[in-house]
Amino acid sequence: MAELSNFIPLKKSFLWVKQHLDPSWSYIVIENNGNSQGLSLFKMDHRVYACLKQENYTWQQVIDMDVSREYLVIRIPPDNEETRLGRIMGLGFPGNTVYYLYKAEEIRK
Repeated sequence: MAELSNFIPLKKSFLWVKQHLDPSWSYIVIENNGNSQGLSLFKMDHRVYACLKQENYTWQQVIDMDVSREYLVIRIPPDNEETRLGRIMGLGFPGNTVYYLYKAEEIRK
């Protein structure tokens, strides 16, 4: 996902997301499997976006219409991923929120 848009949700599948992650970056993917009738965890007034902007992270909202789920894909630097994940999840996401952490591949010489 070379070009992430902070403003325009994509209508793609979760498989598409996984296939388009840049292996030189790490990613946090937060899943919302709630009702798509306006119960989004990812409304733009959510305070998590202020944190993401402050940390200079980029993100993309992805909506999988086939399974009625939405994802927030956050690209983070490839270090201290667990610490970064903890800070982001501590910004108001429910405790039972499903997330995925994809770490960057190590560059082998």
